[in-house]
Amino acid sequence: MSRVYLDHHTATRPFPSSIEAMLPFFKEHWGTQTAPHQMGQDLFPALNKAMDLILESLGGSSEDRFYFFHSGIDAIAHLYLTHYFDSIRNTGKNHILTTNIEEAASLMSLKRLEEMGCHGKILPVNAQGQLTKATLEDAIGVRTSLLSISWANGLTGVIHPLADIAEVCRTKGICLHVDASYVTGKLHFRFEDLGVDFMTFDGSILHSPKGTAGLIVKGKTPLSPPLSLMMGVSLPGMAALSEALSEGSQLFDHVCLETARLRDKFERGIKEGVPEAEIFFQHVERLPNCTAIAFPGVISDALLFLLNRKGVYATIGGGHCQKLSHVLVASGVDELLAQCALSFSLSFETKEEEIDYAIRTIVESVQKLKGLSQKFVEEIS
Repeated sequence: MSRVYLDHHTATRPFPSSIEAMLPFFKEHWGTQTAPHQMGQDLFPALNKAMDLILESLGGSSEDRFYFFHSGIDAIAHLYLTHYFDSIRNTGKNHILTTNIEEAASLMSLKRLEEMGCHGKILPVNAQGQLTKATLEDAIGVRTSLLSISWANGLTGVIHPLADIAEVCRTKGICLHVDASYVTGKLHFRFEDLGVDFMTFDGSILHSPKGTAGLIVKGKTPLSPPLSLMMGVSLPGMAALSEALSEGSQLFDHVCLETARLRDKFERGIKEGVPEAEIFFQHVERLPNCTAIAFPGVISDALLFLLNRKGVYATIGGGHCQKLSHVLVASGVDELLAQCALSFSLSFETKEEEIDYAIRTIVESVQKLKGLSQKFVEEIS
């Protein structure tokens, strides 16, 4: 077996149908919808169809607005900056909340607003990796305007109790933004029922091509559209994203049942082969396709390097994500143990034989590295 890809929360293979949906807008309908002639007008039916399908797939209503972006990072950055201009400057409520396990887009956007006179507060998660209702209630003040969180953590799979969080935000009169990149296609939800004001998502995590992402704004909640909307939306991207969301919804049962079964088999196999392995967050609500596991005595960088050479691909975070070790330490995990952890994320494409190979390879690699470590200790003793 050449390779086993267990890093689907970094990027996913696009659906073939999603790629196919883009082609007509490169070959035939290659105009732009802002053009004052038939080549532009011909694009509006396809644009409206893609927009309606995206909102339908995510459970939005006809009153909600959808804005297309080229990445989830762009969508979140636009949300923060535009919330500042549309709300904070008018109300003076310049206090923004997020958690200590958020990804780079939120933390960097918050830092940017702090340079413009806003005040950010980083909220701690509990030992289960979740933001609690009590922590949120204590943090909200009279000048708080926004809470921004990822609904689930992409490295641990832990899901925040969104219903409780939304209730607090609604009671306290503050806006709520959730990034749904990791939960879409894995949790059943309808945007209009969540009590959320803003929802972002990155298509590259949802089997849509890179360069496709979105932001949904609830009803009349103030948030101006991106400037790119005036220049014309990327119709190839819109078509690809709408197709990916539609096809992903049809695979919901497969992911929640079969992929979850393979994740559980993977965890059992690792625990049988490496009894001292620590599987995190098994007793809290998690995504069905994700697990974080520590291998005591084996530094994660070394294990990741060896697995890469053997064609098993996992992650320790970094890039747009926090480091996994940081997320674990923030959840109360011992720092030394956190440095021994890897994150694995499956998809509907993951096969049983791939899981079998991954288990064998990981167990063998851990044993090899532990043997080398023991030999080194004996030589210097």
